[in-house]
Amino acid sequence: SKIGSPYVWGAKGPNSFDCSGFVYWCLNQAGVGTSYMTSSGWRNPGRFKKVSMGELQAGDIVVVRGHVGIYAGGGSVIDASSSNGRVVHRSLSGWWANNFITAWRIFS
Repeated sequence: SKIGSPYVWGAKGPNSFDCSGFVYWCLNQAGVGTSYMTSSGWRNPGRFKKVSMGELQAGDIVVVRGHVGIYAGGGSVIDASSSNGRVVHRSLSGWWANNFITAWRIFS
């Protein structure tokens, strides 16, 4: 329901988001109590299971260089994109695949 919402640096919702604020808001809406982390904080959040790109499932948090998003399944991610100026649903291939750092399984 947030696709198309504006990108605003530092925003944590509910009407505008940056990448880490979008992940934070979504997790809290899903009942996952977690503190706010920047995209670099998601490189090692400590409490979630690390997964590879080949193991991704819908709901996993995907960390790329300087950015974070949520895997939507079917080879796509949802993220608050500064370059697009809004929350978008897009392919995980290309830039995302080339800049992949790690991913985290939130839901078992």
